Amino acid sequence: MAVHVTLDDANLQAFISATGTETVMYVADGVNYGIHQEFGTVRQGYAQPFMRPATEHMRAGWEAAFKNQLTDVQVRAVVAKNAFGTEGIAKVLAPKDTVALANSIHVTEDKP
Repeated sequence: MAVHVTLDDANLQAFISATGTETVMYVADGVNYGIHQEFGTVRQGYAQPFMRPATEHMRAGWEAAFKNQLTDVQVRAVVAKNAFGTEGIAKVLAPKDTVALANSIHVTEDKP
């Protein structure tokens, strides 16, 4: 499952165009039912979100990091720190009845 999180990234886009740096990392799970856990289904009746709360938990540090002018190396470090932080939190928040889901959450630089 890949959850696309959209942020108000006007400042980030301005920074990217100023430095020419673009670093992309994905946090995804490797099971086909992760999206159903995240958003719920008609039959399930409830959701057990784990990716969105993990992303929100990391948001403050993300926004604080980009208030300063960063070098290309620092941008990569911030993106990696946030991606791996999100991964760790998502693994903790993933429903415990699906151990395979938590074990499949990973960070990659290639599209999941």
